[in-house]
Amino acid sequence: MATVVFYGVFLGTAMGLALGLFYGLKAVKLI
Repeated sequence: MATVVFYGVFLGTAMGLALGLFYGLKAVKLI
């Protein structure tokens, strides 16, 4: 169970970083 929770947190963090990078690059292109 702890492994599933850890994997979920890891996946969530990776998604957050990817989204942040994506929107960050989009914002840079708009400027």
